[in-house]
Amino acid sequence: MHSLLSDSITLQINALQDMQRQLTTTQSDVLMDLIQRQSGQIIFSGIGKSGHIAHKITSSIKSLGINATFLHASEAMHGDIGPLNRHDLAFLISNSGETAEILALQSQLKRRDIPIITLTRNHTNSVAMQADLNLIAGSSKEADPHNILPTSSTTCALVMGDAITIAIANYHAFSKTIFANNHPHGNLGLNALKPLKTQLQSVPIINTDTPLQRVLSQLLSGHQGCVLVGSQQQLQGLITEGDLNRAISHNPHHWQNIPAKEIMSVNPITLNDNHTVHDAEQLMQQHNINTIVIVYHNNTQHISGVYTRIYRKKI
Repeated sequence: MHSLLSDSITLQINALQDMQRQLTTTQSDVLMDLIQRQSGQIIFSGIGKSGHIAHKITSSIKSLGINATFLHASEAMHGDIGPLNRHDLAFLISNSGETAEILALQSQLKRRDIPIITLTRNHTNSVAMQADLNLIAGSSKEADPHNILPTSSTTCALVMGDAITIAIANYHAFSKTIFANNHPHGNLGLNALKPLKTQLQSVPIINTDTPLQRVLSQLLSGHQGCVLVGSQQQLQGLITEGDLNRAISHNPHHWQNIPAKEIMSVNPITLNDNHTVHDAEQLMQQHNINTIVIVYHNNTQHISGVYTRIYRKKI
């Protein structure tokens, strides 16, 4: 079973890498030109599993505050194509590029002079050859043993769709404020833009000669998972539970009297208190850490507190 799972993941990674290799600078430039020329709505369409991918991409673009619509290819032939015009931009997803409903929709879009970008597995299929731009965003090798389940193909379409979303966001000068405003009941909307200074936790501050026995006592007395080394006016280092555990593991018989300065992180990651929770989360992800020391924006040597993932879970 492990091999089956691992092989499936490998096949999808390979499909993504192949897709990336086939994306050219010229294609990217044409894509951005079409996005910049569009003044109406952005349309995504697909059938079956490709339709689900189109739905997701449409939803992501809507969260940017941009007019986007999912168009069901079959329903389009029964009136839903009515409002569309040449100011719109259409993205059609079809792995094979031979889906009858997508071909029919493409024909109607072309009659209305609507620019069409297609996401398919090659450049030689019927859908791709009639497009203003075709992007390789599919695969002829699915990730299941029978090569029939939409897996690698839908993964490629989703990743390319997300890349397109990011390109659109960049062109429209999208910001985290817009995203949060469009997600008032989501975790991002509720927490991402909170001032970091309102979410801080105080932690014990010890000096560099404090023995680890005392450090352990300080760690156990709180729930922040760390202690700071130095003073309120001068940050010298940081000790986390992980640092202490490693010290005990390496010195199981005499760890108690080791001074804090021997195991502390001398240059802990810091952020000033003018930033937001979103900024802190991004920085923690970037450095793969769970704790950031927050300093005052007008004096980066003075400690304001810490922001930790441990504390975040309690908010």
